[in-house]
Amino acid sequence: MNHYQTLQVARDAEPEVIEKAYKALSLKYHPDRVSPEAGLEATRRMQAINEAYRVLKAQDTRTRYDRSLRGSRSDHSAWDVFMDKGLLGMFLEKVSTRP
Repeated sequence: MNHYQTLQVARDAEPEVIEKAYKALSLKYHPDRVSPEAGLEATRRMQAINEAYRVLKAQDTRTRYDRSLRGSRSDHSAWDVFMDKGLLGMFLEKVSTRP
């Protein structure tokens, strides 16, 4: 799961939306606000939420994170791949991988 999924926001979310999502998820999953049985899972979830917010709240760390996602095809839509490679690049890739 990536940081955008952790905070349940779109990749193009404005900083205010990211902050609002962080606050809402923090209230929902904070270990002090859940039952003792759910404490360990809530702690893990809260750690992921905190890390996602730490990365996405500042523009420089968010930009670096977004660049790192570009290398991961599983995190990209077909449109993202098309925009990164262009039509010719996609065609050449298909042609070069044929047996």
